[in-house]
Amino acid sequence: MALKQSVKYTIGKESSSAPGTAVARTAVLPIRDIGSLDRDITKKTDPLIAGLGMDVGEYAVAADVKGAIPLSPRPCAGWGGVLKGIFGSEATPVEIMGQVRIKYTGASASCKLVTDSSGKTIKSYIGALGSETLDTNFGTGGTITLSASGNDTLTELVALIDGYADYEAILVNGTGSGTIGSVTSATYQAKGKWAFLWLTGSGSGAYLHQFTPNLTLGTERDPWSIQKDGVGDNYLYAGVYMNKLSLSAALKADLEADLDVLGMTEAAGQDASALTAPAGKPYKFGAGFTSLAGTKYAETRKHAVAFSNSMSEDGYGQDSLDRSYVERGKFVIDGGEVQLRLTATSILERPKAETGQRVPMQFLYFEVENTFALGVKGCQLVELPYAEISETPKVNANGDALDMSIKFKAFNPGGATDYEAPAIVSILTSDSAVY
Repeated sequence: MALKQSVKYTIGKESSSAPGTAVARTAVLPIRDIGSLDRDITKKTDPLIAGLGMDVGEYAVAADVKGAIPLSPRPCAGWGGVLKGIFGSEATPVEIMGQVRIKYTGASASCKLVTDSSGKTIKSYIGALGSETLDTNFGTGGTITLSASGNDTLTELVALIDGYADYEAILVNGTGSGTIGSVTSATYQAKGKWAFLWLTGSGSGAYLHQFTPNLTLGTERDPWSIQKDGVGDNYLYAGVYMNKLSLSAALKADLEADLDVLGMTEAAGQDASALTAPAGKPYKFGAGFTSLAGTKYAETRKHAVAFSNSMSEDGYGQDSLDRSYVERGKFVIDGGEVQLRLTATSILERPKAETGQRVPMQFLYFEVENTFALGVKGCQLVELPYAEISETPKVNANGDALDMSIKFKAFNPGGATDYEAPAIVSILTSDSAVY
């Protein structure tokens, strides 16, 4: 008997210069259902009118490799490959010993935090947007040196920053007692949103993988080979591109994902893959973190967002019935929705639909039952610095209680003072190499 639990998907990254040339599969996709990836034949009715009172037949005119793959995201190479396929850019992984979040609460319009890995420093600049200067009330003349005694552990660093009048700092990940090696280099806006800083150090076995959309004109996403086993035969799909990724999570459940792909060819009769399922556990919604414009909402019911490469499905040529190329269009972040408990705080988000005020979105999930060394928990962080509420939030009944549903989209303003990428997805895994 054919069983759903016998189905397995595996993937391998093809050369960008030879899309459609299948490569060895190197990782298992963490699927939660069998999906619909297939090669569908499009047929056309023969136009001949033969005086017979009926059509005389039909014939194949195209083959369409595409489908949806339902996923259960977790820290593994398969999920890392999906994020790489959707976003295109991945920073060099570094070993992490902890994570803190910092927010500026002072009167200045902007707070630009700049972290420097080689200098082992955190600098805070405040003032008008684009004209910030070092905040002399932060560290020494605006600079904290992580190698200095008294603030070279996570616990000490958090206590130091949180002790400043215009800052909040909270330990997010790690035990806090280990000595900080350095910090990943980045520039953050810390006014009106949290800045999540990743502190580096050896011994945890947890490596940070950060993905951002590659928006460079003329570049395409990487092609992949995907094998699907256990569906009557084992099929290999080549030249597969990851077109759209939808994420959703809710109370009493895990983070779920749905991946839409477009591909070129299908080959049946493959040997079943010997790769084993990932050891990582799912990312849970409970005990996570949801922030809108720097306000943490503990009573969040659910949220969702989708990332799309807007790829053209019509990449056909005369040489074959199969698709011969795939081109991406504009990168789109939409389908966003957050459902919050209606409170005196959450109702303040409602007018922002009209004002156009940015509402940065930050969602953090922790892995179920898994902790690396040094108390570092597996996690995934989704950050959308330039999100906006796309329509008037709706108040609706949730039993006898009232909730508010907020729909949003995210954009890429591209200004000199927009210090962060339009989307950043960060995961911690045991893999030290890029995906």
